[in-house]
Amino acid sequence: MNDGEHGGVDGAGRQPARDRSGLSRFLLGASIGGIAGAVVGTLLSGATRNLIAHAADVCGRRVPPSERDELRFELLLQ
Repeated sequence: MNDGEHGGVDGAGRQPARDRSGLSRFLLGASIGGIAGAVVGTLLSGATRNLIAHAADVCGRRVPPSERDELRFELLLQ
């Protein structure tokens, strides 16, 4: 009987070596990806922090009362 009939398990209930090498490749790729993600995230954190701070500043900006009346008048003209 070949491995296909046993579902990829040998007579002792162990998986063949080719399945274990796939797991080691996955673990190696996952660890490299995790390290690369941490490095890129660290490098981008300063830029992201500046972008969020700028967006919060723009959204939190208030219109002074003198400009508010001018804006209302311009909206009425439209």
